[in-house]
Amino acid sequence: MDAIMPSPGRRSGQEKERAVADAGHSGVAQIVRSGPLKPWQLVTIILCILINISDGLDTSAIAYAAPSILHDWRLGPDTMGLIFSLGAAGLVCGAIFIAPLADRIGRRNIIIGAVALNGVSMLAIAAVDSVEALLALRFVTGLGIGALVPSLSVMVIEFSTERRGNIFLALVHVGFALGAMLGAAVGAVLIESFGWRSIFVFAGMVSLVLAALSVLLLPESLHFLLTRQPRNALARANALLVRLDEPQLKTLPSRPPTRGTGRGTVRMLFAAEHRKRTLLLWLAAFARYFVSYFLTQWKPQILVLAGVSPALAIASGVVTGGAAIMGALLMGTFASAIGAPRATCASFVLCAASLVIFGFIQAEPVLLLTVAAVALFAIEATFTGVVIAATRFYPVELRSTGVGYAIGVGRFGAIAGPYLGGALLAMNLGRAIVYPVYAAACLIGAAAVLLAFRGRKSAAASA
Repeated sequence: MDAIMPSPGRRSGQEKERAVADAGHSGVAQIVRSGPLKPWQLVTIILCILINISDGLDTSAIAYAAPSILHDWRLGPDTMGLIFSLGAAGLVCGAIFIAPLADRIGRRNIIIGAVALNGVSMLAIAAVDSVEALLALRFVTGLGIGALVPSLSVMVIEFSTERRGNIFLALVHVGFALGAMLGAAVGAVLIESFGWRSIFVFAGMVSLVLAALSVLLLPESLHFLLTRQPRNALARANALLVRLDEPQLKTLPSRPPTRGTGRGTVRMLFAAEHRKRTLLLWLAAFARYFVSYFLTQWKPQILVLAGVSPALAIASGVVTGGAAIMGALLMGTFASAIGAPRATCASFVLCAASLVIFGFIQAEPVLLLTVAAVALFAIEATFTGVVIAATRFYPVELRSTGVGYAIGVGRFGAIAGPYLGGALLAMNLGRAIVYPVYAAACLIGAAAVLLAFRGRKSAAASA
């Protein structure tokens, strides 16, 4: 989002009140964004980060339980690949069909509902005894996670100060990787002692606790209350302003005029000046998700096939999750130094090289884990790079739509990647064949970014 400059000097109560009213039209309350960070803002942001950590736990739980499920239920890798892909399909549907409802019924309602849905579905998975039920519940869990990611991002933006907004957004993204690490650490202990169902009980309880905390602590977005003006909007906005130690409103501002339809905005992505780069960015995002979800979902099982013990394969998520966090955080530095397109291309190439090496090295646990960590570092960095590059490319009026659709389309790669991995493993193909296939996908992503920004040196530099 573009920066909103703070008003110079000290403002009177009436000036502050007018500033709050005007915020309903600008999209973010200037008072909240330009002033010092208030305790209630910090509580909201921390809660959003914690919820995204639980998202990472919910998403990764199935990967850490997969070796035990395969053994207990005597399933083939292709069936487990289908289970992985159904969860990813839920992510896509949640982002496309549920997340946009936050602009109609409120960010708070979507977040609470999605977290509660995740908690119930995870507990239900712990009780299933059939593949069909597991497939359905992984899809339902994906719906909740897919709806949460955009809603949490918007909530954090609208409750952050301008100076710290990017930091908090980075922490929300990192929270997902922290959740995956938590799943690895907890899964290594619980699954060995209590069986694979225990990790779903743990994850479900975490989500339900966060849902309860959200009911008690999570406020509605001031932006939503002032622009959408749902029932009791004035009273709810004033209650929030009291918490933020700001003057209350006497009346709601005029509702902003309805802008163009969503379909019209999407069509603008395919205007002559945007069409080529839009498609190439979508291809890059698809390649990233295609590789990333294969690695996160199938890594424990592939390590087991390579001779690593199941407990160590699960615990490896702590190492690779830490590497993924570093990749996400450091991409911002790399992008500032050499430009987001170049940094993203370099990360794709590094991941491709790591995957090829992983396919041919000896089955030595420390060596395998080291190379896997490098691959996760690189592929997570590419995600941050693709988002930064897309943000810098699209004009302000298309920025949210452009970035959102790049991520949404990319998630189809999250469906295809794990499913193809299961199909290849079901054919009894070894690491030396499977991993170079995904290395090729990385090179396609690198080429897509390179072609998208070729001849746009100024844009690449600013990104």
